[in-house]
Amino acid sequence: MNRNKRTGNNQGFTIVELIVVVTVIGLLAAVAVGAYNKVVNDAKIAKSTALVNTLSTAKSLFVADPKTAPGDISTYNGDPDGNFAKYIAQYIRVNGVQPGSTDQLLSLSGFPPGVVAVHLGTVDDSSFNGGHTDQPPTVTGYGLTATNTP
Repeated sequence: MNRNKRTGNNQGFTIVELIVVVTVIGLLAAVAVGAYNKVVNDAKIAKSTALVNTLSTAKSLFVADPKTAPGDISTYNGDPDGNFAKYIAQYIRVNGVQPGSTDQLLSLSGFPPGVVAVHLGTVDDSSFNGGHTDQPPTVTGYGLTATNTP
């Protein structure tokens, strides 16, 4: 009369029950991985955008500095990426450290080496009869590109 007693033939889960449970776990894992990837990509974009904003501010400080001569701006515009240490690095601090190169800037900022590239862009020198317009810095890598668009 007791229905809760197991019979000798019923000793575990059926294959259908196991398939249902494994399928549900698989669906939950797929949703979790998708959400995790979105969070990781959003963090990469935010980190790259913050670096672009830092570089834009440093370029603005370089141009606004009373010690910056028109010749310095022309020299900088001749090779923006090669003149980072000489002209832009002095306006940047990452965790209290002034980077000496763009590679060191990326390292101090927590970017993996060799994955991310920085391009500083030129500054506007039209008031000095130069031919360059202001080009925003860009950070590329991680499969994304971050720029500072006004």
